Amino acid sequence: MENIHKETPLNFLKSLVVGKNEFCDFSSIQEALDSCRDVNGPIKITVLSGLYYENITLYQSNITLIGIGIVRIIGRRYALQKDEQLREIGTFQTATLFINGENIRFENIEISNVAGPGEKVGQAIALYSEGNNVTFKNCSFRGQQDTICLGPLPETQKNGQPFSTPEIRTIFIENTSYFFNCYIEGTIDFIFGGGEAVFEDCEIKSLKRPNNKDGYVTAASTSKNKKGFYFNRCFITADADVKNVFLGRPWRPYAKTTFAKCMIGSHIHPNRWDDWGNKANRITVTYKEINNRYRDQGKRNKLDWIDFIQLD
Repeated sequence: MENIHKETPLNFLKSLVVGKNEFCDFSSIQEALDSCRDVNGPIKITVLSGLYYENITLYQSNITLIGIGIVRIIGRRYALQKDEQLREIGTFQTATLFINGENIRFENIEISNVAGPGEKVGQAIALYSEGNNVTFKNCSFRGQQDTICLGPLPETQKNGQPFSTPEIRTIFIENTSYFFNCYIEGTIDFIFGGGEAVFEDCEIKSLKRPNNKDGYVTAASTSKNKKGFYFNRCFITADADVKNVFLGRPWRPYAKTTFAKCMIGSHIHPNRWDDWGNKANRITVTYKEINNRYRDQGKRNKLDWIDFIQLD
């Protein structure tokens, strides 16, 4: 999946400006998106610096959003939150940004879910994408448990029940995402799902959990014929005093995740990978480490179910 995404210039059919100034077209990003539902063609939305407290659903395709200055989209929904019928809303209704379109590009925008730690509020998603060819460049994603979800989801929950999600209007055959020079933080399974994604030159930071419990960077649920998550030249970092973080565990049996040419901090557990309490997963997963640089070279345990390639 390396180096498969090409930059192409666009001639925008419509250009909008979002901001708090009187000359802006809209003061909210959702309003700007809603205004161009019927525009068939590339649209550019420039977002001026500021804090945008909103939960966004993006169903259009061929959309580019570019932030100028410090642009923060902030949500605070959480899985244990109750709806009008006093039912918990669940994980996938919490996203600050939900995407169900293709050919989407975000630049220089921070997307946060500030609901708090999973131990208190449950899962709280910043980005949930059920889109295709979605690109983020120089963006930040802040959250704790389940910060980024890249669909598609598994067919059912592990208990056999369906997932509760925002309306998915278009089901894409491919679900690809690209993250360039991005910052992503979280605690548990904070990059997860069944999508295919490349993370290039990104910082992936583990935050400290209450009581400093184990952390998990990825939880892929890749289907058999998909490529999963690929981290290339990324920086795997952590808050001070964080320890025993695993690079990944399988949300479903055929999880695929690769870390290549990454710089990996000493907070990563010596085993690096977890089988989620099921040794059968070791037979079906595809976990690879290729030519990474480790902070503690001598403290890595060799696991016979991991593809480990060290070329230098």
